[in-house]
This record gives sequence, structure tokens and C-alpha cells, in this order.
Amino acid sequence: MKRLLPAVLVLFACSCQELPSAEDSFSRGNAYFDVGEYASAIDCYGAAIDRNPKFARAYNNRGLARMALKDFEGALSDYGTCMAMPDPPPEAFYNRGNVLLRVGRRGEAIVDFTEAVKLNPHYVLAYAGRGMAFAAGGDRVSALADYRKALELAPPDWVDRKSVESEIARLSDPKK
Repeated sequence: MKRLLPAVLVLFACSCQELPSAEDSFSRGNAYFDVGEYASAIDCYGAAIDRNPKFARAYNNRGLARMALKDFEGALSDYGTCMAMPDPPPEAFYNRGNVLLRVGRRGEAIVDFTEAVKLNPHYVLAYAGRGMAFAAGGDRVSALADYRKALELAPPDWVDRKSVESEIARLSDPKK
């Protein structure tokens, strides 16, 4: 598989500004993102946005790429633009919540995770994110409720199951 990776990158090496459509630029951005080429992904998502300024998923994904490069202000801006569009995806609220939590704006993160849950009541990651935000603020009761809800909704093979179970055990221990 490693031998194919350079060939894939060569296929995507042309400038995103030359692509014929917003969807093509978006797809190219996703391909760059998947191989960790975040700056190139940002360029391609930007080209998609240039072609279609109402392309919410492009703003959301550009925010993810910016977050990967630790450009938190840029990520917050992209998520904010995405969230202001009609029918914003719950992922934008979840993603912005993660950035806000990372930069120490826990209360705002809780608001965003809550909105993600309102938009999708089965959004496992949003419950887990909000649980993390509550735990960071010392609200054990709310954190436990959200972590338990995440486990209730998550499939048995959920990759984060063990870490959430560990958090529940830690928060349930009155000595900690």
C-alpha cells in the first residue's frame, strides 16, 4: 500500500484552483486531508468555497484541517460560517466544541455540544465531548450522564468505549 501513496499524491498534485467544480475541489481536499497534507487540503476546500460560498461541508472540513495545523482561530471562523448557514450539520457544532474545549472555553464548548445533540439526538461523539467538557469543569453528575448516554447509543465496537468507561469509573470514585 505504501508504494501506491506517492502515486495517489501525484494524481492530486495539480492546483485545486484549476479544478472544474466545487465538488471536485472538495473531493481533492478530502484526499489531501486523508494523507495528512492539511495545507493542501485547506487550499482545495478554499477553492470549493470560492466556487460555492454556501458549501457548508467545505467550511466544516477546512476547519478540521486548520485544527490539525493548530490554527484554532481559523477553525473557529470556518465552523462559525458553516453554522450560520441554513441547516448546518451537527458536526460543525461538535467540531467547534472540540476547538473551544481545547482553547479553554469550556462553557461555550458545552453550548456547541448541546446544539449538536439537539440536531442529532443520537450523536455519540457530541455526548462524549460534552461529558468531557462537564468533567473539565468539575460537574461530575452531568459528565457521568453524558458519558453514560454516549455508551448507551454507541455500537459495541465503538473505538472510544474503553476510555469512556474509564472516565465513568474515575468520576464515579468519590476519592478522586
